Amino acid sequence: MTSSSPSPLPAAAPAEAVGVDVGATKIAAVRVTADGTVSVRARCATPRRSANALVGAISDLVAQVRSRRVTAVGVGLPGMVDARTGALAFAPGLDFARAPLRTLIADAVGLPVVTDNDANAAAWAEYRLGAGRGHDHLVLVTLGTGLGCGVVVAGHLLRGSHGFAAEASHLTVDPRGPLCECGNHGCWGVSASGAAIARLGRQAAADHPTSLLARLIGQAPAGAGEAVTEAARSGDEQALAIMDRVGTLTGIGLAAMANLFDPSVVIVGGGPISAGELLLAPARASFARRLYSPGDRPPVPVLTARFANDAGAIGAALLAIDRLPDEGRL
Repeated sequence: MTSSSPSPLPAAAPAEAVGVDVGATKIAAVRVTADGTVSVRARCATPRRSANALVGAISDLVAQVRSRRVTAVGVGLPGMVDARTGALAFAPGLDFARAPLRTLIADAVGLPVVTDNDANAAAWAEYRLGAGRGHDHLVLVTLGTGLGCGVVVAGHLLRGSHGFAAEASHLTVDPRGPLCECGNHGCWGVSASGAAIARLGRQAAADHPTSLLARLIGQAPAGAGEAVTEAARSGDEQALAIMDRVGTLTGIGLAAMANLFDPSVVIVGGGPISAGELLLAPARASFARRLYSPGDRPPVPVLTARFANDAGAIGAALLAIDRLPDEGRL
């Protein structure tokens, strides 16, 4: 559905933007002011079959949350987004690729549009207003269905020559680990993510059918990851071992990123972080063991993200507010 452009506002009116976070199963849209305040939300299931279906769903959500003060739309997309054209080059969770999504969305909503990788958008939210505020060098990792990563260097998102930088999900952290969709074994994203916790939980439940973990997963099989967290909080041995394993592998990847980019802070977000120290304590310990020459550098804290599941949508909106006035349709 195509929306008409809002009437012009007086120059003194504060800018707002709509931020859209496209996930594998749902799309979330928020209306955001420049200080990160969210006033309206909307969401829908992700249509995966075609670019046109996806653009239609995004356009409908934008129409639901936009106001006369909205000057732009930012969209965080899963996968590889061309930094020059804003086109989607590849997304593992969608049934299509190589779609000119920035152009298609702009035509549909009648506003300037910025598109970027969803983890880049989340990193921008944390850099601008979240746990990374005041840090011009940071690494953000989000744990979810997979693993996303965004890197800020000297106050700028690291995009690489094409926009495909920081695909840290495919760092190898366990050469004997599970098979990744990319064809390699032991990638960070398949070894340390929300999906990894759920997979390991189901395996442990099958191996230990009388355990608390097995009972909790049996009661809510679709929420295996949450069941692992609940069982670990209750002291279930198998669940605690899963948290320790995933936390340790998370720390290995975080240390690799810190050794590469020398950030002043590392931030971890995503649903599994609700487990708190059950996951973060082994991650921090593993990180400390593998960080190069820690005694010869300032401490590098591992922090939890401020914006949790809103980071991608808020960051996309902030990218639109921050970038469009100076750079036009990026």
